[in-house]
Amino acid sequence: MLERSSPIPLYHQLKERLVQGIDSGVWPPETQLPSERELCDRFGISRITVRQALDQLVAEGRLVRSHGRGTFVALSPLRKHLLPLVGFTEDMTSRGQKPGARVLLFEAVPAPARVAQEMQLAPGQRVILMRRLRLADGMPMAVETVHAPESLFPGLLEQNLEDRSFYDLLRSRYGIRPTRASQSWQAVACPRPDAKLLGIRTGSPVLQIRRTTYEQSGRPFEYLESFFRGDRYVYYAELREGADEEPSRAAAGWAKRS
Repeated sequence: MLERSSPIPLYHQLKERLVQGIDSGVWPPETQLPSERELCDRFGISRITVRQALDQLVAEGRLVRSHGRGTFVALSPLRKHLLPLVGFTEDMTSRGQKPGARVLLFEAVPAPARVAQEMQLAPGQRVILMRRLRLADGMPMAVETVHAPESLFPGLLEQNLEDRSFYDLLRSRYGIRPTRASQSWQAVACPRPDAKLLGIRTGSPVLQIRRTTYEQSGRPFEYLESFFRGDRYVYYAELREGADEEPSRAAAGWAKRS
């Protein structure tokens, strides 16, 4: 059974149980998983919870659904290593630009529902909210909102993060080293408050980035959402044959537009 008293959501606990079963060979590739009803009965949870766990594994390429037949273990997950895991400061510095940050908001708040879900927190658990305007050579490039568990970072609110790398601070003060992240990119119309900060018209195209970042022990420590100006930077990736086998051959980054 799953631990109902745990702060980790039930769907995530089930997901981890299924991953363990797949990795240990309980369900080899192309094996059919138990039905949703069987999983509900086995773990004492609702079908909505089961479906949420299965949906995530399907999205990650660990499972495949066959209409009318059921859910099966995929032959192998599709994984492409295209981007180095770096923060804004490191990214801009590597491209010969001077990074900067203006702190807009820095406080402790109850975790919003989405943040709690992504970071495996109990509903309402306190997190540190940091919202910053990110600059490159003094020009506004992105609005960045970070949530981090307050319990992991005592004294963080006393730190000055104006024009300072958040990741450098985490490494030097807390021993936290970012090792992996799940990240999504989406082109969206810029909301009014962010457009004003970026110096663009409301509704202008921006690149929205959402990322959950994990430290060396596998624990999520950051949920980040950013809006990058679409008229100054364009995301690009250089794709090469064999990138899955040789991830170092792939390259990606931000290209300054003329």
